Order: sequence, then structure tokens, then C-alpha cells
Amino acid sequence: MKEYYYMGLDVHKKTVSYCAKAADGRIRDEGVLNATRATLREWAGELPYMWVGAMEATLFTGWIYDALEPYALEMKVGHPLRLRAITAAKKKNDRIDARTLADLLRCNLFPECYMASKEIRELRRILR
Repeated sequence: MKEYYYMGLDVHKKTVSYCAKAADGRIRDEGVLNATRATLREWAGELPYMWVGAMEATLFTGWIYDALEPYALEMKVGHPLRLRAITAAKKKNDRIDARTLADLLRCNLFPECYMASKEIRELRRILR
């Protein structure tokens, strides 16, 4: 099987910081993107490598997950409280958080939570 990368995505309202790491921990790619569907789809569609993505559950996770899921081998969403317990650090910034998410994913320590399907999330939104 071809090599793939572990993509940590630190999600915020206006930006998404990303870091792609190889299985041995080498950084392949990292940066910051505007948090728009068009930007994320364009970026993901132009990546020259296969990847598995991981991000923390936030208010913005649903639409970002939906935008990136077709481009990833797999997308995972992490439980925010369990992630905070693991990643509690004095030095934090978006780049470091994206790197940490990629490391947790590649080391099989990512505290994944359930991500409801797009249809179920839409039904929940309507019922609210």
C-alpha cells in the first residue's frame, strides 16, 4: 500500500491550521487556511498525497468534516474533554495543536468520538 500521512487540523471560526506528518513523525506539510468550504476543498483536492485527518469536536466541525471527508482516506473527530486532558500544555498555539493532533493520530492515541452522519445532523438541526 502507498504511504499516507496523518493530518492534524486545528479548527477555528476563521482559520484552520494543519500539519501532515509521516508515520515516523517527519513533518510533510503545514500551514494555515481560511475556514471556507471553497478554500478547504481546493486545498484538499490539490494535495499530492493520501491522508487521514483528525480534528477536535467544535461548533464548526460538522461543515468542515463534510467538506474534507471526500478527500481523506478517513476523517476522525476527537472528544474535546479527552483531548484537553491529553494535550494540556503551557505552550500552546494553533501550529503546535495541529502537530499534536497529527501525533496522536499516528500513534493511535487519538480519543475519537462519534460523528453522526450528515443526514442525522441536519435532522437534529431542524428539530432544535
